[in-house]
Amino acid sequence: MTKIVQIRCPKCNTPIFAKQVDSVFLCDSCGTLHVRDGGVEAIGYQAGKFARPPDGERVYLPHWVLNVSFQIDDIHTEGGGLSNLFGLLDGQARQGTVMMILPAYDVEPMEFKDTAMRMTSGPPRFVEDRFEPGARRLPVALAADQLEHIAEFLFVTGVAEKPGV
Repeated sequence: MTKIVQIRCPKCNTPIFAKQVDSVFLCDSCGTLHVRDGGVEAIGYQAGKFARPPDGERVYLPHWVLNVSFQIDDIHTEGGGLSNLFGLLDGQARQGTVMMILPAYDVEPMEFKDTAMRMTSGPPRFVEDRFEPGARRLPVALAADQLEHIAEFLFVTGVAEKPGV
């Protein structure tokens, strides 16, 4: 038999009500964001302030930000190198760390890839703020446990799709 359990904020114990399926839970009372994966884990986040007066509905688009460490043991290139990968690597760097930004909301695969590459190569600048009351937040569809594999795939395709590599 399935047991239904009320989700409560791990910080202030306020019940959390969700109208849609979401991989993360945000407490409207204290602002704590957490995931449940066998236990409860609070996760840090940043919300950006909306930059201009509303022309329509304000919607937060969640993204995962992660530092991806890489080490390239063997690579064969013709007519190019790694210097332009995301525009972030120095010279012929074969190891290092790249900050990747991945859409966490549900999006078509090609749009996901384009958005991730664009956001990674040119991270947005924003003024940090709390979530604006009444603004909608798209649910997180990409769970944290999927990030490592997706980031690796994007990193490799970021190299492999460049002409001459």
